[in-house]
Amino acid sequence: MLKAWLVCAVAATSVLGADIAGSDLLKAVLTEGLRQAAPASSVDFAGTLPGRRSLADGRSSVALLFQKDGESDPSAPAGQTLQRYLLANAAVVVAVHKSNRQNQVSFADLNSLLAKDPKVYYVNWNDLAGGNLSESILTYLYAPHGAFARELIQGMPLGQQPFRQEVNMVMDWAPVGQSLATRPATLALAPALPVGSEGRLLQVSDGRPGKSATAYSPDEMNIYNGDYPLRLPLYLYVRTDKHAVHKDALKWLFSEAAAEQIRSLGLYPAPKAIRERLAQRLDSR
Repeated sequence: MLKAWLVCAVAATSVLGADIAGSDLLKAVLTEGLRQAAPASSVDFAGTLPGRRSLADGRSSVALLFQKDGESDPSAPAGQTLQRYLLANAAVVVAVHKSNRQNQVSFADLNSLLAKDPKVYYVNWNDLAGGNLSESILTYLYAPHGAFARELIQGMPLGQQPFRQEVNMVMDWAPVGQSLATRPATLALAPALPVGSEGRLLQVSDGRPGKSATAYSPDEMNIYNGDYPLRLPLYLYVRTDKHAVHKDALKWLFSEAAAEQIRSLGLYPAPKAIRERLAQRLDSR
């Protein structure tokens, strides 16, 4: 009987919604911190689509949502508006062996290297502009559980095309790290290079119609402002009439404690100085 009551209670919570909603990827790392910082605010990271719906119908007033390239912002109930804050980004970096003199790649290059049926098919480092190595490219895509590495590459440079069979997709960094350290022909794509890993990061350019053809390095600010193109924003949406109600929760989300939890997922939090300014603005509202 107790078990049945608990199941009904959980189902009812999901139907009713919570004050703070969002991507289920964040559930394990942010739920407890939010509950401690703002015990009066209910939290339920049930997923991006449920989060968008609960914002739209008024069941939630705060949501943390990943937004794909070209996707529209969520809506608020009639007569209400949402304030959007860029809290963090998922990203994919491109790395090569330290002896490889290649400096940058474009989305078109990545399509030619990774897609099953590209317009131009690359197999050798000399196929790339600036290529200096007459050797077949050995490609790894490191996509650990919960990361967006595969989705980001397939959704942007590949334009939803399937990957070619030669791309080694792995969830364990060990073979990628070993290849980067020992084989000059290695090309590795990953959410980040783990601390202590060998390898050199390349600049990446977008170059699609209407997009910049300038290549950018994956440093903190370039990822944050979107100059580095292989990134997926995590936005914090807040009903403008609910800032005061959820002030404690919002201040915690801008804190270094929350940033550390976000980093543990392989995400890139907004720079500390920006988060501190956002937290200060909450006090002036």
